[in-house]
Amino acid sequence: MKPFFKKGNVLYGILKFKCPHCHEGDFFDGFPLKATVNKSCEVCDRKLSLEPGFYQGSYYVTYALGVAVLVACWVIISVFSLENIFDLMILVGPSAIILCTPIMYPMSKIIWANMFMGFKQKNK
Repeated sequence: MKPFFKKGNVLYGILKFKCPHCHEGDFFDGFPLKATVNKSCEVCDRKLSLEPGFYQGSYYVTYALGVAVLVACWVIISVFSLENIFDLMILVGPSAIILCTPIMYPMSKIIWANMFMGFKQKNK
């Protein structure tokens, strides 16, 4: 049985924060302290920003990740609480979004890049 989480799989590149093209070079410079996207991959020399303002589209991905966090909070609160679901959601929802923002920001950029840059395996 082949391993699910291996180089060449989109999830590998996203969760390891690797170059979407070769899955070897680092996507961010100085991650996790500052998540600035490298200008190009140090391994395959692929340009990581296709055009000026390319990563502005990642805001849509951030929005989708935020909705996923809120839905997860709602499901957890609904399962464990019988009363005051709305009151708990008012407290827990924004708190969860604020806590998840430092990882959602870089995650949205790498997801956005993987949507437009495909993996190319090196010839051996």
